[in-house]
Amino acid sequence: MFRRLLHAQTDPPPSRSAPRSRFGTRPLLVVLGAVLITAFSLAAPAAYAALGRADATAQVLTWTAGDGYTGYVSAPTTAVAGPATIVFENSAATGNTTGMPHTLTFDTSNPDYNTDVSLNIQASPSDSSGGKHTAQVTLTPGVYRYYCAMPGHIMSGELTVTAGSGQDTTAPDTSASVSGTKDASGDYVSSATVTVSASDAESGVDKVEYAVDGGAYAAYSAPVQVSSVGEHAVAYRATDKAGNTSAVKSVSFTVVASSPADTTAPDTSASVSGTKDASGDYVSSAMVTVSASDAESGVDKVEYAVDGGAYAAYSAPVQVSSVGEHAVAYRATDKAGNTSAVKSVSFTVVASSPADTTAPDTSASVSGTKDASGDYVSSATVTVSASDAESGVDKVEYAVDGGAYAAYSAPVQVSSVGEHAVAYRATDKAGNTSAVKSVSFTVVASSPADTTAPDTSASVSGTKDASGDYVSSATVTVSASDSGSGVDKVEYSLDGGPYLPYTAPVAVDRAGSHTFLYRATDKAGNTSTAKSLSLTVVDSKPPTNCPETDGRATVFVGSANTGIPNRVTANGCTINELIEDHRPWSSHGGFVSHVEHIVAALRHEGVVDQREAGQIKKAAGRSDVGKPHTQA
Repeated sequence: MFRRLLHAQTDPPPSRSAPRSRFGTRPLLVVLGAVLITAFSLAAPAAYAALGRADATAQVLTWTAGDGYTGYVSAPTTAVAGPATIVFENSAATGNTTGMPHTLTFDTSNPDYNTDVSLNIQASPSDSSGGKHTAQVTLTPGVYRYYCAMPGHIMSGELTVTAGSGQDTTAPDTSASVSGTKDASGDYVSSATVTVSASDAESGVDKVEYAVDGGAYAAYSAPVQVSSVGEHAVAYRATDKAGNTSAVKSVSFTVVASSPADTTAPDTSASVSGTKDASGDYVSSAMVTVSASDAESGVDKVEYAVDGGAYAAYSAPVQVSSVGEHAVAYRATDKAGNTSAVKSVSFTVVASSPADTTAPDTSASVSGTKDASGDYVSSATVTVSASDAESGVDKVEYAVDGGAYAAYSAPVQVSSVGEHAVAYRATDKAGNTSAVKSVSFTVVASSPADTTAPDTSASVSGTKDASGDYVSSATVTVSASDSGSGVDKVEYSLDGGPYLPYTAPVAVDRAGSHTFLYRATDKAGNTSTAKSLSLTVVDSKPPTNCPETDGRATVFVGSANTGIPNRVTANGCTINELIEDHRPWSSHGGFVSHVEHIVAALRHEGVVDQREAGQIKKAAGRSDVGKPHTQA
């Protein structure tokens, strides 16, 4: 054993430039070194035996927290695989003089770390345990990430767990990431860098290898840069010092040629959060969160200024606690040096209110499948809501048909046939209880299953000419009925567009021949076969507010035909008329940004679906519109 420990101590330390490993040599050296020193210093055989077999029943790992919210006061960095007692203390004894709560939460969502321990302890000096809590867990070899889940807190760290002694038969763990500047399609501009990580908790990593696009494997010593334009795949594997080789994994990506210079500043936004009073002011403090994005070169920095002060670098939400009116200005700069216009958010911070003497507000809703009489078929679900703007809601209670009150924790289902009344009330943390309210409803037995789709019909109205065509516009009215479960929704599609909800008669005022499809779905999920009607509108002129006139059948972006129907939008203009690719644009980036905004609006209106929106944006990015050699 001592020979193995000595060998581990004499291994050269890992390079500072090597990628972070989940296990790596340094945590192993620390743990083995600690075991060696302890083994020499302890005279009691029992203590030595406990270390030798890594007896985790005596393994206690302690975290402490205090007044700060940027880091724990103390935290372990290493442990041995197996059972362990987790101790988390956040009390006056550990330096918490403000009563601030903290959590100790193990991250189970990040695949780069161990995710087999679900731990979320909240502690504060005023809780029933005096801020000191324990939990029993079982640790496995690897690295766990822990953090404080309280909003605004940025406390986090890593715990490295090593395995006990024994023959290594497990291959290293490997992972890889691709970095570089991406375009709007997610492709890497000019080059991509592949970083490979490997870790082995037992004998340690001996070598890492990689292969580009099916070529021969080469030794990996630094991130690999791939610059040739096209699609690529980088395979990788690792071998530990016991000779175990990992299964081959790979990452795939595409490299494209660099785009024109970025001349568009980042997009920015900000939100304010905190506890509000009845006037909408923030009680005690407000938290300002700033967001920035840049689709071209990427965001380089974000800055903010409070109440006209100097700008400072933004790295985390900004807390403003002084009482009074405030304005937080913010801006962002991308990697091409473009700085956004300054924006700001304004709000007021007020002192905490006097004692809470107001009971919570309560409401309830009933949901379920209704029959034609409005009664609930088979069962009804009652959902109760309660809110309290001062001390907060402590408990919610309900009673069914005059029975005893019970604690409400989830929606209440009532299935017995007959008339019912569900009463409810809420109590806040100051002890104020709301007046009792109730909801009444009737549950009826279920009818035979509805397997018949709704009946549908449609009619067209408007002024016709001698040929039977509609002059200026035509209005299509759709009707649907269902004698079983009842009509749930009616939809229509105009000229091959996606189906849209039908809520009122549809006016068609664009000159030309049109095809109108319609269908209906009942509450049992039966959808009718789509029916179709055709009509022709004449003498209709394009709206005068359209940027340009373009009645081509399909959507063009520059010279590229997307094949998507050139549909009429909500304001009467066609998609081509809104894109304006014949206008002399000052830059390609400005044109692409314009198209992205147009497509986002069309997607919201339901004029195009997600696939069609993506095609139009890609066509804009690949077009020559706005590039210098295309200008007049």
